[in-house]
Amino acid sequence: MRPLVIGIGNRWRRDDGLGPRVLDELSGRLPASVELMLLDGEPARLVSAWRGRPWVLVVDAVHAGEPPGTIHQLDGLSLVGETRPTASSHGAGLHAAVGLGRAIDQLPEALTVVGVEPGDVGHGDRMSDPVTGVFDQVLTIIEEEVRAKCA
Repeated sequence: MRPLVIGIGNRWRRDDGLGPRVLDELSGRLPASVELMLLDGEPARLVSAWRGRPWVLVVDAVHAGEPPGTIHQLDGLSLVGETRPTASSHGAGLHAAVGLGRAIDQLPEALTVVGVEPGDVGHGDRMSDPVTGVFDQVLTIIEEEVRAKCA
């Protein structure tokens, strides 16, 4: 199976639209061997999407108690067993999906998470200034990860 970049989010909830907007921007910029997929963050759908993949990158707005616009980049497989997970803005979040995937032996071989602390997830289609300010940096991080993993 092909490597996968998953954007999680809702473009009508301001900073929660990070994932969909990143996918919009990356469309056509990544190698054809990389699949792009938009998901809502529901754990079972995440597990289904990444099952059997060699590598998956997930981009999402995440709450970890840092200032808005802070970028987090981590090994998603390390989320298993954490007592204070980095929480997605989508209820159960990535921690639950990784835990479920581990329980049913359905994790990708490697999982990278690129998350940004949101400033505002209220209604609207514009991201906050702190998240907009790091948007290009997030794109660069993802493109570099794809080059490193898919070379």
